[in-house]
Amino acid sequence: MTATLERPVTAPDAVAVRRRDRSNLVPILFLAPAGVAIVLFVILPAVLSLVASFFSVPLAGGAWQWVGIANFQRVLTDPAVLQAIGNTAVYSVITIVPSLVIGLTLALLANSVSRGKPFVRTALFLPMTANLVAMAVVFRWLFAFQGGFVNQLLGFVGFGAVNWLGDTDTSLITVALVGVWRSASFSMMIFFAGLATIPGTLNEAAKAEGIRGFTKLRKITLPTMKPTVVFAVVLAVLASVQAFDTINVMTQGGPQGSSETILTMSWKLGFGYFDLGAASALSFLLLVVLIGVGILQRRVLSGGSK
Repeated sequence: MTATLERPVTAPDAVAVRRRDRSNLVPILFLAPAGVAIVLFVILPAVLSLVASFFSVPLAGGAWQWVGIANFQRVLTDPAVLQAIGNTAVYSVITIVPSLVIGLTLALLANSVSRGKPFVRTALFLPMTANLVAMAVVFRWLFAFQGGFVNQLLGFVGFGAVNWLGDTDTSLITVALVGVWRSASFSMMIFFAGLATIPGTLNEAAKAEGIRGFTKLRKITLPTMKPTVVFAVVLAVLASVQAFDTINVMTQGGPQGSSETILTMSWKLGFGYFDLGAASALSFLLLVVLIGVGILQRRVLSGGSK
């Protein structure tokens, strides 16, 4: 039997090991602040919300009282909450597709510009950088029934004034227009980044074969940047379901709950009616639905591949 002798660690090897250990610590140190922030402001509130959904939480202090699934039963049988869930579904339908189509169109236009591409890209991205609360105030003035810019424009061309935010038939559509304006800008940047990943040789080959316009978009551009499309769709869904700032400022869910969404209803339950248990239950249900929709969308749009 032959004995195996281990080679002693020499001084240069020890130095290399210490350098490798230090280099491994660098990404951990950079990620640590973000990790702590995620735990404190995302994971911990989510866990507390889940726990609170099974209790009656007194805002004046005192012990939480166990109520089981009573909070879930109440929110799922409350007509106002059911109306908010339906409004959220309608809001998502009328904002997701238009924002994706407009975002893709703007990205293609910006990508086709030969000169001033950085300026065009920055100008199209400006809506995403705007403060949502401030812009909601601006849009509330634009769509105001009396003195609003939109009604003044309609009056100029001979149409009557429309109570955009005060009518149950138009309030949800009006706030959805603002959602499209906001989401289209973000979708444009995602698609623009996806277009940059398409190899130039592929575009040259398509040009040589005479493939242009919508045919090129359908057969070459979209299939090539399929992961980008999946990512943009998932983010558009999340943005539409989590719409809160603009709706709360422009209509506060009114009139008669016609523009109420799940998040504005959660806020109203928690800080308007001081029913934190019901608000937590509704928020947790929304989280479960979002996770399910995200997984389903990813599987469907990616063809089942991981």
